[in-house]
Amino acid sequence: MFNMSRAATLVGTASLALSLSACMTPHSYVDNSLGEPNASALKKPATPQPIQLLVEFQTKGVTNARGTDYVKSHIYEQVSQSGLFSQVSYDPVPSGRKLSIVINNVPLTDNVAAKGFGVGLTFGLIGTMVTDGYECTASYVEPGHESVDKVVKDAIYTTVGNASGPEGLKPMPIQQASETVLRQMVGKSLEELDQSTDIAQ
Repeated sequence: MFNMSRAATLVGTASLALSLSACMTPHSYVDNSLGEPNASALKKPATPQPIQLLVEFQTKGVTNARGTDYVKSHIYEQVSQSGLFSQVSYDPVPSGRKLSIVINNVPLTDNVAAKGFGVGLTFGLIGTMVTDGYECTASYVEPGHESVDKVVKDAIYTTVGNASGPEGLKPMPIQQASETVLRQMVGKSLEELDQSTDIAQ
């Protein structure tokens, strides 16, 4: 999954907890505000153009190479399937058009390991919930025009032990939650770019 360091901490915490109690399985929940992307609602240009795709994953604003390696292919596939461009390439295209997508993971709950250890010591009776914030910045650049930038935010909530998740949200495995957040943020970013520019004309 793309939240490598965060996931490793959570998995380590969960492993300790599981060794103490069968009630310690972590559950993740995705904020529902963005919803699932709908590529069919995007404008489909008569003559779509090629685009160069630049992708980066960050943790607290610092480049995370392992995270970038993971999200790159997922984002490439989603942008390709959007129908907004005739071709998506990691290399420069003749027109100079570029689409940059940066995903930044900003943990919103401090000291995750300590919280998880405390849950383990109580055999899951107390439990805890941690929150990871995600920010997707999508920038469309066409030579001779100003860059168009869109920022979309989302969050993952993860519970360990005897803790309730956010009301109305469906629990899912951590990796599924990460992939859902990525898909929803990229989809919403493409939708907002599409609405505010002649992105593929």
